[in-house]
Amino acid sequence: GERYPRVGAVIINLRRPAKKLIAFYNRRGTAEPRTKEGKHAIKWTPLARASFQANAARLQLHALAYNLLHTLALPGEVERRSLTSLWERGERTRAPAGRWIDRHLRLLQWTGLLAVCLMCLSRLAGFGLSDPDEGRYAEIPREMLELHDWITPHLGYVNYFEKPPLLYWLVGLSLRLFGTSEWAARLTPALAAIGGVVLTHALGVRLLGRRAAPLAAAVLITSPLYFALSQVLVIDMLLTLCMTAALVFVYQTRRAPGRRIWPLAAAVAAGLGVLAKGPVALVLPGLIGLAFLGARRDARTLGALLAPWPILVFAATAVPWFVLVSLEHPDFPGFFFVREHLYRFATSRVGHPEPFWYYMPVVVGGFFPWTLLVAFLAATPSGRAAFRRVPADARLLLSLWAAVVIVAFTLARAKLSPYVLPAFPALALLTGGWLDRVLDDDALTRLTLGRLARSLARIAAFVLLIGVAVRLLPASLAAELHRDSGTTQAFLVGGTWLALVMLPVAALAAHPRCFERLGGLGVVLLLAGGIACGEMTAVGARSTLHTSRTLAAVVQRYRTPDDSIIVYEKLMQGLPFYTGSRVVQFEADGLYDELQFGASQAPDRAQFFWSHMLRLAERWRSGQRTFIVTGAECERELEASLAPAPQVLVRDGDRVVLVNFPALPGR
Repeated sequence: GERYPRVGAVIINLRRPAKKLIAFYNRRGTAEPRTKEGKHAIKWTPLARASFQANAARLQLHALAYNLLHTLALPGEVERRSLTSLWERGERTRAPAGRWIDRHLRLLQWTGLLAVCLMCLSRLAGFGLSDPDEGRYAEIPREMLELHDWITPHLGYVNYFEKPPLLYWLVGLSLRLFGTSEWAARLTPALAAIGGVVLTHALGVRLLGRRAAPLAAAVLITSPLYFALSQVLVIDMLLTLCMTAALVFVYQTRRAPGRRIWPLAAAVAAGLGVLAKGPVALVLPGLIGLAFLGARRDARTLGALLAPWPILVFAATAVPWFVLVSLEHPDFPGFFFVREHLYRFATSRVGHPEPFWYYMPVVVGGFFPWTLLVAFLAATPSGRAAFRRVPADARLLLSLWAAVVIVAFTLARAKLSPYVLPAFPALALLTGGWLDRVLDDDALTRLTLGRLARSLARIAAFVLLIGVAVRLLPASLAAELHRDSGTTQAFLVGGTWLALVMLPVAALAAHPRCFERLGGLGVVLLLAGGIACGEMTAVGARSTLHTSRTLAAVVQRYRTPDDSIIVYEKLMQGLPFYTGSRVVQFEADGLYDELQFGASQAPDRAQFFWSHMLRLAERWRSGQRTFIVTGAECERELEASLAPAPQVLVRDGDRVVLVNFPALPGR
């Protein structure tokens, strides 16, 4: 009767006569009954009335209850009392103190979804679009709306072929529905982030169990890189959503081989991913799915995915735009597929060359503090044993998913930190499944979460001290820091705010009585909630990033329709978005950065793309009102080259607007 001594405190309503249950268990071997969630309560009175004469019948009931608990992955600590003692006394047990969370997972899931929506949607407005990325990806949809051309993307009113149009279409639709604003521009990545969390939860339920799924979702949304990119207008969050959806549908095809909808859904997701960022959205999920199905020798699922209908659906989703734009612009295929993909992957001629270890700190820092949790668990034998209890299918699929993405972008010569974002749902699911198995071991849970909370408290205190020390710097050093990279300053300010919120939360979670009252799951959710609140507070640090909003507001106040705006030796993609007009681009080397390809084909190149100082000086002294927007480092050069002497209209950090007319104060 003492074979399974730790399964009594979480209660199950069997709702069937005991003898039928045992007969069912004898027929099936391992019972998998479908009980209503939240109804975990044994009615022991009918069991007490049942007559079990043989000890074997008792042991069978023990095994059945244990299998029920194990199959449902029921959470929480269980008391050290056997089912036999409860049965013989006819007790109806209560969950230990602090286990309310364990018994209300459904409510917890809906509350978590509302919290995710609040995190992703509440802080989109009030901050200027950062240059160059956000300004670029907001201006292209604005020009689509203005030019009524949804096939050919334009940036600076010239052809721009670096990326496919799915993000531009969605942002353009948002601008059309909600008006031209930062909130409308950033809505697409925020909704994509919410969709990624929902898909991660859905896959977690199928791969890992009902308790592991919300844990994985919480890990994902509180990962700094994932949350930060949900607030920034870039393509990578949309790509992550499409790749996650494709892999979820591939796994669903394996689980339900008779359902034709899942291969078609995977094809649509892959096609949308190609429209979001190109062939990488097909190649990477294809490699992951092929490796997983090959390791499992699942030819049936592979055949379903490669059947004619999924291929036709993929082609119908992804191919038409490429055909239309290639017919209109014959030079598009060479530029897009060769220069923007082959060269970026294989050479340093295009993009951002970085060392091979570039993504190691990105993944460790972008997944913090869950990287600490993984390190603590991997350092203990019981933690490694808990990882081995994660289902083999889940370990294989998720490990392949994360490894293929990280290795592929590591091999590429062009590297940027957002590129590895598609690996984060897999990392979150692995961590959530591992943590779910850890929660079944009270001693390991208490040890690991205690170490994590104490480490977070120490790190938060250290970061807070650095933030206070920077605030106390002399004025000269503070001014030098302000002139430094806006990204560095944003990290400093955001880290200080995050530490300020996390310090009391981590200190509370480290207290022994917190574990006794909330349990392991409660402590994890407390830490995740603290991280979420800290990240939402830290979003305000984006105000230190370079943006054209302040400069554009002043220019618009003084500008008349006949005035010229010239951007001098600087990339300010957000300026046309805020002014709503075309600007002249001046580059002495005549390259014009990412506009070079489009500028070389523009019929009005001579009017809007300048490279000679004599022409600028002639315009300056012509009497036509002119605004020059440039960096502070170019101010002296322009003062020496232009007459009359330029006047400073407005200065914002290391950017300045110079004019050739007297500005009227207070206008």
